[in-house]
Amino acid sequence: MQLPCFNVFKDIFYSSNIKKIPDNIYEILTPRGLAFWIMDDGSLQGSGLHLNIYAFSNEGVDKLMFVLQDKFNLRCSIHYNRDNKPRIYIFKESMDNLRTLIITYFVKEMIYKLGL
Repeated sequence: MQLPCFNVFKDIFYSSNIKKIPDNIYEILTPRGLAFWIMDDGSLQGSGLHLNIYAFSNEGVDKLMFVLQDKFNLRCSIHYNRDNKPRIYIFKESMDNLRTLIITYFVKEMIYKLGL
């Protein structure tokens, strides 16, 4: 509300103030965007990584999983927290590939989220 220049993003990711995954997520999610997403909502889980996606519908979660698997070649699955909220788990086997894709966009204070 303070900076109207960001309204374009609100319009893409919200419908009636409800978070949504846009139909064109495959085209708009880039390695840089993935890096920012992980810095914000990612957490190291063992040798893999969780992406917290609690606010999205099952359809949205499926869209995100498809993009991570198809566009970025990441092996992942859906895990649920104690409150039965979904999160995407990126397997250990994909972590090297993930790091290669996004490391240049990470700020040094967040590198720990990649297990480095």
